[in-house]
Amino acid sequence: LEELCKLILQFIKKVDIDNDKILNININVSGRVNPESGYSFSQFNFEERPLAEVLTEKIGFRVTIDNDTRAMTYGEYMKGCVKGEKDIIFVNVSWGLGIGIIIDGKIYTGKSGFSGEFGHTNVFDNEIICHCGKKGCIETEVSGAALHRILLEHINNGENSIISNTKKNLEDLTLDDIIDAVNKEDLLCIELVEEIGVKLGRHVAGLINIFNPELVIIGGALSRTGDYLTQPITTAIRKYTLNLMNRDSVIVESKLKERAGIIGACMLSRSKLFE
Repeated sequence: LEELCKLILQFIKKVDIDNDKILNININVSGRVNPESGYSFSQFNFEERPLAEVLTEKIGFRVTIDNDTRAMTYGEYMKGCVKGEKDIIFVNVSWGLGIGIIIDGKIYTGKSGFSGEFGHTNVFDNEIICHCGKKGCIETEVSGAALHRILLEHINNGENSIISNTKKNLEDLTLDDIIDAVNKEDLLCIELVEEIGVKLGRHVAGLINIFNPELVIIGGALSRTGDYLTQPITTAIRKYTLNLMNRDSVIVESKLKERAGIIGACMLSRSKLFE
């Protein structure tokens, strides 16, 4: 938390703008976040006070917080691939798995701001403990963390990959390394990403059957693998959605890519100021 505040203050010093013109700063936080009360329950939850209040005190400017996936969703809605659609689901496939929901042009947060915890839906009959503490969450088999775990299992079983030939210490393996290997046409990594795409598409189909959205956006770190992820998702969606629903929903990749969160933070900062 101290390091985060230090980085923000260092950035502000470099910005050529009067401090009195900085009206609000919005910070994206992963996990359970209540944007109304300013509490974060998953990250930086060190004391009873709202995190937004602590950050405001430490940084010296008004600070609001929101969930990272919701911010990415809003960034895409305001400045990305959305062209007038009002009912949207944004799927954030990064280290974890979450969704952002826009209904009738407004972000849906739920009662306490916890909406979108798609990755913690119990669907698999496995013994893998999710970081939430439960077993069988979608995230245990459909996420960057799952891809990382499964790839290491395959490499340790003797299967070949660019990674096993170039990475001396597999303990240092990052999600970026795996994405780079996919985009260098590493067959093992491509196969594992495609498998994740099929599983994800099957459950996104369920979301489409429930919400009947105009647009489904695939974003997050794993979306940088492009068609290797999105094609299996699209195929599975066609297979598992009701035909009439499928015709209504367009599946697209994030336009803003890794910038979605930062642009969303800026847009949220502005909207919360006027609220």
